Amino acid sequence: MTSLSSGSGSEPRAEEAGDIGKVVRALRTVPETHLLIVELARDSVTEDGELDYDRLAEMQREVNLAVAQANAYSRATNRVVQALRGLPARRGDWWR
Repeated sequence: MTSLSSGSGSEPRAEEAGDIGKVVRALRTVPETHLLIVELARDSVTEDGELDYDRLAEMQREVNLAVAQANAYSRATNRVVQALRGLPARRGDWWR
C-alpha cells in the first residue's frame, strides 16, 4: 500500500493531489443538505410528538417531492462514499 504523505509536511505529492481532486469532485456532486422531508416531518407533528399522518396525506404532492429530493440526495451521497472507498488508505499517524 502506498503512503500518500511525502513526509516533509510541504506540498502533497502528485498522487495525493489527484486523490484530493477526486474527493472534491465527488463532494461537489452532492446537493445541498437542506431537505424538505425534514421540514415536513418537523411541521407535521401532533401535540403528543407523533407524526400527523392526516396532515401529511393532505400534502401528498409536497411529500412526494420531499421523498424524491431525499432519494436524490442519498444517491449523490452514495457516489461520494464509493469514490472515497476507492482511495488508498493512508499509513501512519494521519489523524494528528
